[in-house]
Amino acid sequence: MHPWDSSYPDPPQLRLEIGAMQQSILETLQQQVAPDNLLGVYTKGSSQKTWDSPMDYVPELSDLDVQVLLQDDTPLEDVRVALGFQAAMERRFRARVTRPLHLPRPQIQLLRSRLEHYAPSYGVQTLHGLPYEELAFGKPNHPSTDRAMLMEPQAFLTGLFDSIMDRHGKYMFDVLRQLSWRIGPTGSRILSVLGADFQTAWGGNRTQIYTRLKCFDQAELADHYAAFYLLAWDFFRSGYQNTNAAREAVLAGVAVLKAGLAIGSTVSVRPTSTLD
Repeated sequence: MHPWDSSYPDPPQLRLEIGAMQQSILETLQQQVAPDNLLGVYTKGSSQKTWDSPMDYVPELSDLDVQVLLQDDTPLEDVRVALGFQAAMERRFRARVTRPLHLPRPQIQLLRSRLEHYAPSYGVQTLHGLPYEELAFGKPNHPSTDRAMLMEPQAFLTGLFDSIMDRHGKYMFDVLRQLSWRIGPTGSRILSVLGADFQTAWGGNRTQIYTRLKCFDQAELADHYAAFYLLAWDFFRSGYQNTNAAREAVLAGVAVLKAGLAIGSTVSVRPTSTLD
């Protein structure tokens, strides 16, 4: 796998910036939400996992996933309040990191109304309040669900050309974002359908998912999966000037989603197995 060498930004500095944004979000929540309303704050995803290679975290493309459990969502469900929250979060981050290498990209979700529709995630950290393990999710984790989810990008892929033709230069980032949140779980869903247990399918970083896909005889898919993230890194490192890298990343990402569609439509869910 491609090494995290000196041509890439320093991982500890990226981690510091992620931590600064995470703390800024938590402090803003604690300031703007009544203590008895703020039941829990949780973080997960690539920003929290180990990084074995550059594909494990791509600055500004990878999310800083934060889920917020409130007793009552109403106080935050207002445009002016949301803008005030965003402004306070940004001020706190800028005070902590005056010259950041990147601007971490928060993905903040209000969790209460989603609990009944979600299955629990793997490797979630509790930042505040109720332990994540005590939350009552409505859906169990099951390979049949992962198989159904592999089919969802069909409509997106059919209309993708319409989102690409006029996205020149830095606007290609918008296309990569639309691909990224779909590609992120695809490797894990494919592993799940092919018979990997929950920890094997969902517990690893992207480098580990790449290796596990190869162990399940999905070498070509694994290479496209890695290429999407590494080419997105090239786009970021160029200051979003290397649009050839962005175009190649789009092609790699489309290949991943198409492979997921093929597996979801033709492969029966296999018995659970683990990797030695």
